[in-house]
Amino acid sequence: MARVNVRASSTRRLKALGTAVAVFTSLVAVRALWVQGIDANGAATTAIANLTTRPQVLPASRGTVTDRNGTVLAETLPYVRVIADPYGIATNGIARTTGMTTAQQTKASEAPQAIAQILMTDLGGSIDDYLWHLTNENRSDGSPNQYEPIAANVPAYTWAKIVSDMNQGGWYGLSSELTPLRVYPDGSLASNLLGFVGTDGNGLAGLEYSQNSTLKGIDGQSSSERGAYGIIPLGANTLVPAVNGDNIELTIDATMQMAAQQEIDAAVAQFGADWGTAIVMNVKTGEILGMADAQTFDNNNFGQADPATLGNRAVEMTFEPGSVQKILTMSSLLDQGLITPDTRVVVPSSLESGGHTITDSEVHDTWYLTARGVVAYSSNIGAALLARQSSKQATVDYLNAFGLGKPTGIQLPGEGNLALGIVPDASMPDYQRDRIAFGQSISVTPMQEAAAVAAVANGGVYIQPTIIKSVTTADGTPVAQPQQETRRVVSAQTSADVINMMESATDSSLYSKQRAIPGYTWAGKTGTAQRVEPSTGLYQGWTASFIGVAPVNDPTILVYVVIDNPAGGTFGGTVAMPTARDLMTLALPHYGIAPTGNPPYDDPINYQP
Repeated sequence: MARVNVRASSTRRLKALGTAVAVFTSLVAVRALWVQGIDANGAATTAIANLTTRPQVLPASRGTVTDRNGTVLAETLPYVRVIADPYGIATNGIARTTGMTTAQQTKASEAPQAIAQILMTDLGGSIDDYLWHLTNENRSDGSPNQYEPIAANVPAYTWAKIVSDMNQGGWYGLSSELTPLRVYPDGSLASNLLGFVGTDGNGLAGLEYSQNSTLKGIDGQSSSERGAYGIIPLGANTLVPAVNGDNIELTIDATMQMAAQQEIDAAVAQFGADWGTAIVMNVKTGEILGMADAQTFDNNNFGQADPATLGNRAVEMTFEPGSVQKILTMSSLLDQGLITPDTRVVVPSSLESGGHTITDSEVHDTWYLTARGVVAYSSNIGAALLARQSSKQATVDYLNAFGLGKPTGIQLPGEGNLALGIVPDASMPDYQRDRIAFGQSISVTPMQEAAAVAAVANGGVYIQPTIIKSVTTADGTPVAQPQQETRRVVSAQTSADVINMMESATDSSLYSKQRAIPGYTWAGKTGTAQRVEPSTGLYQGWTASFIGVAPVNDPTILVYVVIDNPAGGTFGGTVAMPTARDLMTLALPHYGIAPTGNPPYDDPINYQP
């Protein structure tokens, strides 16, 4: 993907806009010299009678958004609206009270056609497209028409050419208003994350909304004393310059973002799912490297998008995480000293719980598993039996410490009260504790769950996820940002033990042929959860997921894939795992992580009674 020099491209655009303004100012000054100097006696009475003070907003330029490598994701280009003064064009700017020479009358009669020719040449279209605007001398009430919009979203360099052509021909009657245009050079890349901007220049969704005050800047204002023929240079004119918005460098990597979007799109299409999301994260820094929704949209044309695609499911959508939650269950039990990875548990074919029966995804006789084996076989029954050793208060305390049920603090909108998920308190019934152990009867957002598992992988230390790498003012001065919150949730030993247990779900003899990443060790966990149908509130269908971290000896990259209501599959291992594995396979060498080898996994996952 091509890299864009943000500062250089912005400088070129500002120079172009500056040229346009300078040329136009010169044109106005020349005209003012004629009216107020050479033709001063004849224009004086008219000028005084028409003296006004006209304020004009000077729009601030909205800050640029780039990825971590400088690729421009959102920028504001210096466009203008071209305005005509048909009343002034009728005399080519000569005061009507002074009388006109024959030569002036002849030139004035040629003005509309000549100006229309300039507009056609520089803007396209035909002369007739402009001529009727330029000859619309009076409004319906008979008053002079001195404000006739001609064209919108005209690039600054095009306006500079129009001004030059007008000046060269000695024509009067065009002006411009700054109308900066927000554009997204890569269309749909990171569109759900970036959001978009409304016609009033304010962010309406995504980062554009949550960081609106940072990006927007402060509009300036000019106040000009004007006569019948434009600005009076020595009049009572004031200028309050605009303060341009700050520029934001994201933690996102455009290459990884594109890969995540393509992979999650393909998976959702392959399995006929309702939606899907993928998160790629650096567990050591909390930086989001990729955050992609399937079925995205083009920010440049968001009005034509399906409203259902405009949000950011990674942050806003809640769901029951299924067996990915077993990572947090085992972490809390290990951290309390209630189990070790080799703790033995007898797993019957079913388990009664609060009037309901818990089963595993496959029918089986009695299993004799270690705690590591409970993770490898993803046994709901084994997880519930082990979780019963912990008090409900301790269970809730660990869930809270992992950040479930509350905002992660990522700098994106959507983490309101309705999108925080459900974490019960210690008064929950016993059967709910059983179900939480394997990821049901609790709801999370993908971002919450990813950040929680990242804490396990990061030596037990939770780091607040972030999407912003740095902020600078328009002149490049760094802007201080709040420190990311960090806290220890479990011990370093617990972290190492859980990663070892997770490796049983990727590199063990059970799965290595299907899930291994050549040259690397990685650790992961599948999730297959009953999903709540939004329209009925009842369980219907499944949510498949997979989370993985790598390399095992020094976890650095996390990938989390969630695919909702797949019609062509059920289990996280078949629906979501291939996408997670593909993204991890790309990420490890992309970020310079050396191969670790893939030794045979031989830790015990079951035992003989």
